[in-house]
Amino acid sequence: MTTRQRKARSSGRTIEDDKVEILPPGRGLPLDWRRLAPTILLGTATGFVASLVVGGGGILRHAVVGLLGMLVGQGIVRATGWRIRTGRAFLDEAAMAVIGAILVVLLARFIA
Repeated sequence: MTTRQRKARSSGRTIEDDKVEILPPGRGLPLDWRRLAPTILLGTATGFVASLVVGGGGILRHAVVGLLGMLVGQGIVRATGWRIRTGRAFLDEAAMAVIGAILVVLLARFIA
């Protein structure tokens, strides 16, 4: 297999494909568990609350439904402007995530 040659932007020199990096040199894809873990925990908790309302079970299912519910809840907020105002930003986000998770479970049951 031959490698293609690419021209560098700043000069007339060419760079082989195996030397091209998409990310900045020496850096991998940043994955910060300190930011990701609370999102997963909140998603699991909202999935659990949604399963109490409409039924369901399993920790993995709670996490997936909760994370999808967080996305759906944020989509509802952005599309319609509806919000639940409790006075605390965390509770506002959690309430919209639970509503989104309930909608995800109901939609999944409707499709299946």
